Amino acid sequence: MGDDLGLGGVTVTEIIAGYGVSGVRTVRTTASEADRTCLVEATEGHFVLKISPWPGGGATMQAALLAHVAGHDPELPVPRLLTDTDGRAVTRHGDSAVFVMTKCPGSSLETAVLTGPLVDRIAQVQAGLIAALADLAPAAARVPTEQEWCLDSMLGYAPLAEQHLDTGLGAFVADVVADFRTRVVPVRDGLPHQVLHADFNLSNLLVTGDRVTGVIDFGDAVHAPRVYDVAVTTCYLALALGSLTHPLVDRYVATVTSLVGLDPVEVSLVPALALTRLAMVLVWGREVAARHPERAGYALRYDGLAVALATTVQHESVPVLEYGGTPS
Repeated sequence: MGDDLGLGGVTVTEIIAGYGVSGVRTVRTTASEADRTCLVEATEGHFVLKISPWPGGGATMQAALLAHVAGHDPELPVPRLLTDTDGRAVTRHGDSAVFVMTKCPGSSLETAVLTGPLVDRIAQVQAGLIAALADLAPAAARVPTEQEWCLDSMLGYAPLAEQHLDTGLGAFVADVVADFRTRVVPVRDGLPHQVLHADFNLSNLLVTGDRVTGVIDFGDAVHAPRVYDVAVTTCYLALALGSLTHPLVDRYVATVTSLVGLDPVEVSLVPALALTRLAMVLVWGREVAARHPERAGYALRYDGLAVALATTVQHESVPVLEYGGTPS
């Protein structure tokens, strides 16, 4: 496709040249939830150009997070931020904010076969990222304490269930929200909080074999209880494997718990929080698709898996588990 994307009369080729990248061969857009994302192939390699509405709070946040992670743990497989000739990471073009980063190699986790070693590596990379972000003040990177996909938001989405779900799934979501109110809300403020990536889903992890080669899309970062990060990953692994009680899900939780140092209260909340994310995939995913039909395919990419997993949970009457194997 062409690279004129309505950026104040400036082409992608011209913008990325300002970041020191020349010899552009191809430019193509790819699906994303909010920002526009362009994949650029050039003689120097492959790059990603992110475009968001000016004043670009989301772009500024993502750029700040990438810079912070690179400075704290250069070995983590996250994109590397580029700066222009004036040393700026985020630049304005028309009514858009733009930043450029390297493209991580690998294929999305949703195309991979999950194995024990790969699950271990996911836990290791996630623990490393949690550690790298632990000392970052949210205001320094403009990280919010609330956002659409933060687990706390499900409390506000509960009324949408009757609009989007049948009676059975609606009852499932109601039970999940009630459990969140009962188990999570009373202890939430006392949990360890920090800045989180908050969206270790199957699309945002890139893998090659049993290696994690990329953690992408920091656009849903939030300052929240750190166990939320673990619960989100637990949910998506369960979606891929078809069960919250799959041995590889249990292996992931045990490994990341040890590496991060989650306390017993945090660990006890993982199942309820993972189910909360599952409820969000069902309810908020469908709401986003209804509000933005042009993004429906992306918003609903996990809907079928979520329906199947929720149905399994209902039919099995899965109890709340203390990870490690003993029902509570």
